[in-house]
Amino acid sequence: MPMDSAGFTGDEELESVIAELVERPALTGKERGGGPTTRGDRPLPLICVVGAGRRDVLVPFAERFKTTRHLAFARVDAQAVSTAVGSAGETLPPLPLLTAAREKLELDAFGPYHQPTFDRFRLVEWLTTQRLDREPGGNRRRRMTELLRRYSGRGPRTADDRSGVAPVVEDVPTLPARTLLWLVLTLAGAFGMRVTGVRRQARWLMRQPYVVPAHSRDIQGFAERLTLPHREREDESQVKRLLVHAFLEDLRAAYRRRHRRVLPRRAGVRRTAYVTLLLDNVTEANGGWELLQLINDVRNETGEHDPLLVVAAGAQWPEPLPPAHHPPAAAELALRAWRENLPLRRQRFDRYARYLWLGATPPPAPPVPQPVPRRRSGRSGRQQDAARTAAERPAVTAAPPAPPRRPAKPLTGLRARRPFPPARRGVAETVLSLVLLVALAVPAWQVQQAWSAGCSWFGARSHDGVSVRVVELGTGGTTQCVGYSDSAIQIFGKDERLRAAQRAVFAQNETAKRQHAQQPDRAFLTVVHFVGLTNETARADTDHASAEELEGLVLRQRQQNIPSEGEPLLRVVVANGGDSMGHAAMVAREMLAPLAESDPTVVAVTGMDRTVEQTERAITTLGDAGVPVIGTTLTGTGLAERSALYFQMVPSNQLQAELVTRYAEHEGAERLILHHPPVDTRDGYVATLVRETETRAEQRGIEVLHEGWERGPHDLPKLCSEADRSDEMVFYVGREADFGDYLRQVASGCAGGTDQLPRIVASDSVSRFVAQPDRGEEAALARVAVSYVGLGALVTLAGQECRDGGVPAGSPGGTPLNAFCAGFSRLHAERTAAGCEEDRMPWPAERSGVAYDAAGMLVSAVGRLHRPPVEGEPAGPPHRAAVAQHLRDADFQGATGEIDFTDGRIGDNRSLAVLTLEDIRDLSAQPRCSFLIGSPGEGRDHDPETGCPR
Repeated sequence: MPMDSAGFTGDEELESVIAELVERPALTGKERGGGPTTRGDRPLPLICVVGAGRRDVLVPFAERFKTTRHLAFARVDAQAVSTAVGSAGETLPPLPLLTAAREKLELDAFGPYHQPTFDRFRLVEWLTTQRLDREPGGNRRRRMTELLRRYSGRGPRTADDRSGVAPVVEDVPTLPARTLLWLVLTLAGAFGMRVTGVRRQARWLMRQPYVVPAHSRDIQGFAERLTLPHREREDESQVKRLLVHAFLEDLRAAYRRRHRRVLPRRAGVRRTAYVTLLLDNVTEANGGWELLQLINDVRNETGEHDPLLVVAAGAQWPEPLPPAHHPPAAAELALRAWRENLPLRRQRFDRYARYLWLGATPPPAPPVPQPVPRRRSGRSGRQQDAARTAAERPAVTAAPPAPPRRPAKPLTGLRARRPFPPARRGVAETVLSLVLLVALAVPAWQVQQAWSAGCSWFGARSHDGVSVRVVELGTGGTTQCVGYSDSAIQIFGKDERLRAAQRAVFAQNETAKRQHAQQPDRAFLTVVHFVGLTNETARADTDHASAEELEGLVLRQRQQNIPSEGEPLLRVVVANGGDSMGHAAMVAREMLAPLAESDPTVVAVTGMDRTVEQTERAITTLGDAGVPVIGTTLTGTGLAERSALYFQMVPSNQLQAELVTRYAEHEGAERLILHHPPVDTRDGYVATLVRETETRAEQRGIEVLHEGWERGPHDLPKLCSEADRSDEMVFYVGREADFGDYLRQVASGCAGGTDQLPRIVASDSVSRFVAQPDRGEEAALARVAVSYVGLGALVTLAGQECRDGGVPAGSPGGTPLNAFCAGFSRLHAERTAAGCEEDRMPWPAERSGVAYDAAGMLVSAVGRLHRPPVEGEPAGPPHRAAVAQHLRDADFQGATGEIDFTDGRIGDNRSLAVLTLEDIRDLSAQPRCSFLIGSPGEGRDHDPETGCPR
């Protein structure tokens, strides 16, 4: 019968020792309460309480463990387990007490940090209960494999399963491939990789020391030795040690604080208390003392620490008797003595090295043989006999005096130390999430800003040919994307025609790169086309003009990027200076100059869009970086002074003023009315054109009248009048953005029709307005005749014949204009098939011709300067300075006429014309030449009065 469960003398001291041992040393190596410093896990004793005078000694301890959160423990009644094993008829594992402990420790009842998984122990335990009998003609190895597969949950292999070596190899048709596959699968099997589900356990089992795994070829053979009846031929003590070692290794793995001794392992750091096994009612017969001895031996032989604290209790002392013991009241003193003696005792593989003996009752003294003494007389003889008897009796260590009682540390007051904060569940995840949130906040904001501005944030960081930045657009808080791109990863602007032109350019770039990879010795040049490609949605008045220039570059690329032995390959980088080139200086300084420095194939920058302060500063910056700049439509005066490497494709404002005043004189105008915005020095185009026109008009005796505006064109007076105004001419000197409002203001109120208007001539900037197809939607502009200055008039005057791919009237065949028209006809057909609205215009755009010629001039220079590779030295691009010098030394025949910089870097020797549209609203109307100065074109006759081609 169970005896009374009241405590025994010293149980409070024992509780205090257990509470101290259960608490795992902190990660920082400091004990709570100012105790000794301990780094890493410490060895744990096998506490044995013997002779307490009753059964179920550890029941009160188990009850107190239950009241403490997050303490993993198991109480196993050794006598009850032995009785249950005796009545069971099934095959049981060799150590049923350890199985009972595993079952209780696996319960999910100890909090989130203390539930181990006994993978290794369960496999070994399961194998010791399996029977693998021999069968005649059977394949034991395959049966063992099937057995392990069934344990792992994969089930037996079917006929359709291809996990084996032979079925897989048979499916391979060729002998070399079959041989290679067989070798790979065989090596995989050699490392235990074919037994799916037990690979990790297999690696450990083949490396641990018990049952001599080296005597087996692989895990299948070793596992077979653990099954019945094969286990009967193995040393039973070795099999039991293997079970104990697997049990302790599973606990070590659960409590391990580092991966591969370096990386932190949070699951192990979270476990701040050791596992406790309360083994009650142990005897020799029920296997309790045997299990304790196996744990002692495994710890001595492996030398590894494990997180298992064993507290055992029994009524009788084991055999042989322990050499010493202490009363439970001296448990703390006994623990200190055990720690001091452990290093030497475990080196000697002492049978009781790991035991901490606490004797509630002393062990019985062994019987002492009584020799027959020789009688002596007298008192002295009796004293000598008594002394001899005492000397011959074996000594039993007496318990030292009990130390003064200290306040016990009851388990009911013990709380498992909270895990190190970063190791707690959710803490590291929360911190990491916050860190990532903070770290990604700026990039996320940048990505959002980039997307809203039309910038490719990821593409710009993954592609060498793209560099962009988000900047302000106007004063409304909106943004725009500036920078450069040579790839469809980044396309600037919103207009579909403009985006389509960029995609065509980038497609040709890929062709050029591919051709150059195939012919690395072929000349290769890069041209950066720098214009304003973004603008406010309310006045998208330059998109089509910019698209016209890009289309001219595409025509030149298509001519160059073909299989050839001598023609250079052309790559075009599209650069955006922002609305009205407002960020041109920054883009030139921080993006284009570094691009030119890193890429020697960049020979020049073309475009430049408009003459404003930002453009002038960009020209200076690029010139200082040694990069030639070729202005395609710039006409401002004094730009050549900004850089010695600046070239201009079209005449300056001086020649434009000469053209307008000569045209006014030709038309008999005695008064020239200048309509312009405020003359601002930041807009050099307007300032210089107003000044030059006034000077030229005075030289010709023409009266000049200034009628400017401050806020906008609506400040101007209406021009309709019943009086004869044939002696007047109005010259609009302003930007294209204001021209629509200007026409609506000056042409309104003409009751007698637009014939009452004086002749209106606009500066060359209005060619951008003419390029916009939405001018056809302005009903107020119907039948308003407008003349404007054309910078590439010879292309525009080629008309519908050029659009259809033919030779313009009066032009000899084989000229550069013919080649341009052939490419333009193909491009026009592509746009018409795509349904582009602007293709109602029957003439090629002058800006396309100018850009086409600028690129062609650079291609010609590089082609002339290119030298084949010298032995040992690959071909390289010509230096930019050599290209610039070649431009000054040679002329070039282009579609827009001859280009000759031998007398100066400004194209004042080129033709300039006044083109007239009889109805600015009619998109199908062909501009006609009203007046032209300069050459009318190679091989073409001209009108001696107007200079226009016949």
